[in-house]
Order: sequence, then C-alpha cells, then structure tokens
Amino acid sequence: MLNRKATAEIENWIKTKNKKCLLVQGPRQVGKTYLIEHFAQNHYKEFIEINFKELPSAREIFIGDLSVDKMIMALKFRFPEKKILPKKTLIFLDEIQECEEAITSLKFWAIDNRFDVIASGSLLGIDYRRASSYPVGYVDYLKLYGLDFEEFI
Repeated sequence: MLNRKATAEIENWIKTKNKKCLLVQGPRQVGKTYLIEHFAQNHYKEFIEINFKELPSAREIFIGDLSVDKMIMALKFRFPEKKILPKKTLIFLDEIQECEEAITSLKFWAIDNRFDVIASGSLLGIDYRRASSYPVGYVDYLKLYGLDFEEFI
C-alpha cells in the first residue's frame, strides 16, 4: 500500500467527536478514491460507496426529503447486503459534483452525526453555484494532490 500523508489527516478527522462531513478535493487521478477505499477497509466495519458517474441512478436517494433516516432507508434498499450501522459505517459519495442534492445533503449528515460521510470530487468539476444549498460550515476540506517526493520514496 502506498502511504499517503493525507491518511494521517483522515485519521485525525475520524477522531473528532462532533465531526462534519469530509470533502476530499483534488485534480483527477491523484488517488482520492483509492485513499478513501483503503482507509475504509482499515477503519470501518461497513463501507458504502456511491460513485455518481458510475451509478447515476443513485441520485434517486437524494431526491425529495433529505432527512438522514430517509436517506438511510433508501441506501438499505439500494444495498440490501450492507448493514448500515451508526458509527461503524462509512458512507462515501464519490464524484459528488454530479449530484447537486447529495452536496446539499452533507449538511444533514453533519447535523445528525450518526454516520461518517466522506465525499470527493475534482477541483475542476465542482460547481458550487449548482448546489441548491451549499453546506457552508458543515464540511471539513482535505485537498489531495499528486505524490510528493517523500510519498514517492
């Protein structure tokens, strides 16, 4: 496994008591998805990943009511094999710039605080003006770039 410095930042985020959602930003192909998937394997009992480019039909989860209970129920229908447990499940919303309402939902995930939610998107692909209500104050940011020299070695 490639050891990224950002892993330590995510570990610090996970230890935060009243954590916000984490938004991992960066250019394409720098390892955002890989980093989060690997982190989830090592720190969570259950992992749910929604890639909005790969699975555009998952946008349905975020249509209408954005209460956490409604979204969890929709996730259970979408992923019946997964056990969605508070504090033991990481919900990963990849390519979030493709679903405006998923961006808006980050506020409600953060307020509820039962589930850890990480979202990722490319810096060039996120259009904050498109979101119906951007969750200012409910998101922590982590910027990921290509490998630096230390990480490469």
